[in-house]
Order: sequence, then structure tokens, then C-alpha cells
Amino acid sequence: MEFNKIAVKTAIAVGGVAAASVFAAATASAAPATVQGFGTSERLVDGPMITNYTVGSLQPSSTMIPGFAPKGKLYQADITARSDGGIVTPLVSDFNARAANGQSYRVIETVPVPNGLNPAPITQGAQSSGLIYFDVTGQPPNGVVYNDGMQDVLMWTSNT
Repeated sequence: MEFNKIAVKTAIAVGGVAAASVFAAATASAAPATVQGFGTSERLVDGPMITNYTVGSLQPSSTMIPGFAPKGKLYQADITARSDGGIVTPLVSDFNARAANGQSYRVIETVPVPNGLNPAPITQGAQSSGLIYFDVTGQPPNGVVYNDGMQDVLMWTSNT
């Protein structure tokens, strides 16, 4: 009887590892994001919720952000989030500026930023616009990416 319990537990564990491996492989082999030019709208679909993001430009900024001292050069991008399905919440924290050498710079979200994109929910058909900021400590960025924590999902660049 004890042998059967151990065998069943082992089989379940092996099955779980195999399922996790298949899921990881499927996620890793997902198609890469399409690179668009600044000003192009890109769709982010999460079940019935559809957010349309547009990043209009990326440029050095002279804005002073209260409570934030940049370690490098401050950059800003203008962005619009529109709900094309359901009530969506802009995920400002998922945006990064990206340099040609692949170096990424996280969006500044530790303090409120002037004219920032409001992360409040947006009802279907409505939109919200604002700025996102990046502290660039290396090579200047030429693009903005939306990264879901595992992969780049949306990408805009001046190199199209």
C-alpha cells in the first residue's frame, strides 16, 4: 500500500514538471513583438479587455520631477491608452525605453510625474494620454517597449 502512494505521488510530480515544461516552451516560443514606428497604435489583448497603446515620440526631457534626482539623462515619451474592449487599466510600470544595444531603462514610477499617464481604469471607448519618463544612464534609447515581465509584447522605435 505504501509503495502505491509513493508511486502515485511520483507520477503526479513528474506530470506536473512535464506540464510546466510544455507551458514554458510554448511561452518561450511565442512570436516576437512586431516593431512599429512612433505614432502607430498597437493592441494589447487580455481576454475580453483590449487596450490600444500609442507611443508618439521619445526625446530628452528638461522636466523637473519633484522628489526624483536622475542618475543619468531624463527622457520622456508621450503615450495614449484607449480602451477598445472592457474597462482597462494602463500598466505604466510595464514600459521601458530601449537603446539600440539592447539596454533597457525602466519607467519612472516611484514618484508622481508631471503630466504622467494616469494609471486609473478607462471605460470602453474612452482614452487617457500623458507622459512616461525614463532615467537613461547609458546609450540613448531609440525605442519604447511594453514588456509583460517575460517578453516584449509591444514595441515602437524611430528606426522603422
